[in-house]
Amino acid sequence: MTTTKRKFVSISGLSDVRRIPRLGRIRLGHINHNTQTEKNYPMEDPFFHVPAEVAKVYGDQPTELDIMFPLNDRSIIFPQAYEYYGSARRLLCKGDGTEAIRWDTQKLSMVPTSCPCDLLGNGCKQRAHLQVLLPKVKSTGIYQIDTSSENSIIAINSYLDMLAPIDQPEHGILGYFAMVPLKLRRVPRDIYPNGMHRKTYPLELELDATEEEITSLREQKDNILATTRRWVVALPEELNPEDDRDANVTIDDAPAGASAAQAATGERPPETAASTPAVPVAQTTTETQAASPASEPGQMSSPVVSTPPAVTLPPAAMPAAANGAVKHPPASVTPLRGNMTEPQLNRILNRTRSVQIPDEIVRQLTASFTKTQASELITKVDSGDFSVFDRRNV
Repeated sequence: MTTTKRKFVSISGLSDVRRIPRLGRIRLGHINHNTQTEKNYPMEDPFFHVPAEVAKVYGDQPTELDIMFPLNDRSIIFPQAYEYYGSARRLLCKGDGTEAIRWDTQKLSMVPTSCPCDLLGNGCKQRAHLQVLLPKVKSTGIYQIDTSSENSIIAINSYLDMLAPIDQPEHGILGYFAMVPLKLRRVPRDIYPNGMHRKTYPLELELDATEEEITSLREQKDNILATTRRWVVALPEELNPEDDRDANVTIDDAPAGASAAQAATGERPPETAASTPAVPVAQTTTETQAASPASEPGQMSSPVVSTPPAVTLPPAAMPAAANGAVKHPPASVTPLRGNMTEPQLNRILNRTRSVQIPDEIVRQLTASFTKTQASELITKVDSGDFSVFDRRNV
């Protein structure tokens, strides 16, 4: 008697799912740690912070990227919502201005609630997650770019509407935007929140195509939409921007080349002080910055830009200018370069002393560290990872 064996090689409803993976994140700034408040603040930079494979194509500090959207669905490639994280790393509340879901500590689940509520402007802020392909780097996955800039959100929504309006996409330039070659740029803008001047670098899209190329793209619409309609894109990661453990970190926003004393007081080195006028920290905000120390990512959807607390130094530590005026910490941020700074070392020592790692071991192992390496180490020790100081006998 013979039996026929059936080979089970696929699962109905699961094996036919195709998902485009996330390859990494592209950041719009870095994290600054304030040693007086012991808080982290996201700080905007005028360029993209890109992963290593992207830097090989565009350099370390690109201001323009060639992108494509994998799908023609805005809710997937550019979701937007009010988000609240509090002091947690994970999302605690999310809403659209009418209704929301919030984490309930009693039920241990997300429950419906009204939106907006008293958290708006007090830790709750608009955020959007842009998901793009970088065809000149890799075409096998997406990169995520997070922004809380109203200017960026409005600019991207507006440009997508020009390409394909939500209600009548056929009336747009192309009628769709999936797999269309676009430029994504950081464009400098002067804004005046609360009457104070600030430079910001929002995101902007551009279709860099001739009339012939636009005609060709229109002709490909049906084929492209039929193909991309079967694709599934990984949902964006929703993480607290103030607890970004992979971002570059500065200590008290000390510029590169500053001495230990200048880093402690916030004074600029002589070669940079003349080119960038000193501005009080209280007057400086960034695209992804918190509204206040107590309201982590909070900012309302109106064009009001809130500010972090000014760093107040003791009178003895405040350097006086030639005219008697007090110099404030620098407003702009210099990318991490050069040797590790004294404030970075002190930050590391404060953490290693708490677990009884001798100072001489720390100084020996970090003697040749650059600012970037020190930043990465600070992120590790802040999270309780002291493996770099482990001793092993070979």
